[in-house]
Amino acid sequence: MRRILRRGFSKLWRCKAVPSTMLMAWRVLENKLATRVNLSIRGVQIERSRSVLCGKEEESCSHLFFGCSFAWRVWCLCYRWLGVLFVSHIEPRFNFDQFRLNLPSESVLIVWNTIWVRVVSEIWSHSNHIILKRGVADGSEVFALVQVKVWS
Repeated sequence: MRRILRRGFSKLWRCKAVPSTMLMAWRVLENKLATRVNLSIRGVQIERSRSVLCGKEEESCSHLFFGCSFAWRVWCLCYRWLGVLFVSHIEPRFNFDQFRLNLPSESVLIVWNTIWVRVVSEIWSHSNHIILKRGVADGSEVFALVQVKVWS
């Protein structure tokens, strides 16, 4: 199992993204991101543990990036952009592996890994923007930023 995970991480590090973005994606895969659930486990007093994006469930890595209705809208926009039908897994590691499954070449795989990393990164940035600057959840804006950053 560890060998499979290491292989998955080696694919992550080949992405065409800035190192800080890849580090953040790795932290999602390892469940080491400072989500509200992880902060409360570490003893940090949290006023509200619900997700800032949907307000329905506790903000864990699984929920924030893959289970939240907001995140789901962003992923659906990506799937439509890529022209694929997809059923995604809610656990970060399985989602990452599943997202890049059965791709024809290494170069296509690198692009898809980069898209996955950018989506996760933009969802995280957007949730922080809502918390710190009292922004509004906008899935179309997140998706547009993913497209711009993937192509740049």
